[in-house]
Amino acid sequence: GIYVDGDAWHLTRRGPNGWNDDIAGFYPTHPAPEGCGFVDTINIAYHADNDGDPTNGNWDETSARSAVGVRVVRTPGENLDLSYNWWIIDYSDPSRDFGPRQKPKPDDPFRNMGPRLGTPEGDKNKYYLLRHREFDYDQIFTASIQPNDTMWLYPNQDLASDFADGYDARYLLSFGPFDIAPGQRLPVSFAWVGGADFHKNPNDFADLFSPTNPQPFYNSLDFSDLALNSRWASWVYDNPGVDTDGDGYYGKFRVCFRDSSIARIDTIISGNDTTYQTIWDYLSPDTNWYEGDGVPDFKGAGPPPAPKIRVIPDERKLIVRWNGYYSETTPDIFLGLVDFEGYRVYIGRDDRLSSFSLVASYDRENYNQFVYRQVSESEGEWVLENIPFTIDSLRAMYHDSTFEPLRYTRSSPFSYNGELYYFEKQDYNTSDLTSPDGIHKVYPNVPKPSTNPEDWVDSELVFDYNVPLPKYYEYELVIENLLPTIPYYVAVTTMDFGSPVAGLPPMETAPTNNMIAEYPLSQSNTININNLDVYVYPNPYRIDANYRQLGYEGRTEFDRPNDRVRALHFGNLPPKCKISIYSLDGDLIKVIDHDKSPDEPQASHDEWDLITRNTQAVVSGLYYYVVESENRTQIGKFVILK
Repeated sequence: GIYVDGDAWHLTRRGPNGWNDDIAGFYPTHPAPEGCGFVDTINIAYHADNDGDPTNGNWDETSARSAVGVRVVRTPGENLDLSYNWWIIDYSDPSRDFGPRQKPKPDDPFRNMGPRLGTPEGDKNKYYLLRHREFDYDQIFTASIQPNDTMWLYPNQDLASDFADGYDARYLLSFGPFDIAPGQRLPVSFAWVGGADFHKNPNDFADLFSPTNPQPFYNSLDFSDLALNSRWASWVYDNPGVDTDGDGYYGKFRVCFRDSSIARIDTIISGNDTTYQTIWDYLSPDTNWYEGDGVPDFKGAGPPPAPKIRVIPDERKLIVRWNGYYSETTPDIFLGLVDFEGYRVYIGRDDRLSSFSLVASYDRENYNQFVYRQVSESEGEWVLENIPFTIDSLRAMYHDSTFEPLRYTRSSPFSYNGELYYFEKQDYNTSDLTSPDGIHKVYPNVPKPSTNPEDWVDSELVFDYNVPLPKYYEYELVIENLLPTIPYYVAVTTMDFGSPVAGLPPMETAPTNNMIAEYPLSQSNTININNLDVYVYPNPYRIDANYRQLGYEGRTEFDRPNDRVRALHFGNLPPKCKISIYSLDGDLIKVIDHDKSPDEPQASHDEWDLITRNTQAVVSGLYYYVVESENRTQIGKFVILK
């Protein structure tokens, strides 16, 4: 078993007020995203704040709206007996220490677990609870237990309402039994799962919760994200439909038939009675794998691999270049298809994810097709059943060379072969790659290469970090009007179109995966050709200029004082040189060895933190610098004012 003492509260609510209002429970099943009446086994023990902690009737950044829980994803046994127990502990008042207890039976008498009704004290009592196979009701139902209940002891009614509306609760999820011989190991894997938006409406608890009738409030809780993440935790551990060990077994699947037609009507005569039986042909079957082969994979769904990027600096601009061969040809592990959707280019002033802003994007022109399905005699819903379609595939499917999918909406659907459809863009459909102001192909006239690398032609290849890749997939974006005196972090992300069948939304890589920091300065070869001089900025450097507050230095070094995040910059440096800094009296203050490859980011830039070689903060005054390289020696000066 696994024991969880969980508390749900924001850091600003640390203390009893934060954890004395939690609820615990067990969620066994949830409707599968595929529909068709399928149900996923979730079996997740969870805890959450009772009301999500709204502020003045609204959600804010301190609201604890999510739920979190644990489920078993692997044991050696195919079939398990699960048990679930929760209890409340009150260190100061044993009468408030409570947990559900079943009524005693002749073969299962009441067990005294100590002075407390809920907390199992000592190893023997803990093991008793672990093996007892008792499945507790959810905490919010405590006060609704009736005196004549045949299974559960009647809770103390003076305290039951207080327990039901939230308390400091913890739970134990147990499973088994197993026979373990001496020296054997029992491999067990758990998944710790979060679920967003568990609380939907900030007023639901206040308006709907009643200790004696908690069902309306329970119905308002949204388990969908917790259930989806629980499902994916199981799938990441053991990929459904994948024969990992090669024994021919791929796991468990279920088939959904999206349509049907009458095959025949049989007449059945039994004595004087005549009945008719309709025989149906089921059409459009979808196979949905929902369990793996039992062998761990530890492979999760994710977007296409992000490309390696190169950032080419120039005066006041950065040229971002990348090759998307692997991004656009790598199949998704769950779909088994290439699900590449597009690229996004971001720029930021530091390496924090929150600092990045979108500069440009490209995504393929494709459309999601929603079909109307009848879920009951009186109710229907629009369902997304397929991956996005290109405009050409839609026109071929509907035999209409002028078909425009966005003409059709929910209120004005497209009717075809007895079905109703409407369409939406997948992402923004910003698919133009010809504008020099946006993402564009570096070699627009190169044909698409063969899928077999052995057929590639040298003249149609480019070296991407010393790896030959097709020019067809080479892209670039020119970002202009940048300040040359500050670094910019640049990144390229990839995104996919998700999987409606697997219930997976579109995914995107993080900008922090392949970001490169660069200054919009002249390249090193330009410096050599034009014999450009080294320069220093800011000059003069003013201690009172609030450079840090203005965001020019120490942007992410929050724990360091001002005099340890200062930066004096050197521009137009040769890739390999030595920078020596002297006082007016000729004392050597600092030596900086600048050693970069000409193609490396910041090859023409370096900085000094205004700390001397003796680890002291520099004083005000006039200073000289000497830059020595293979071709020349340059001398300059700068001023520091405190």
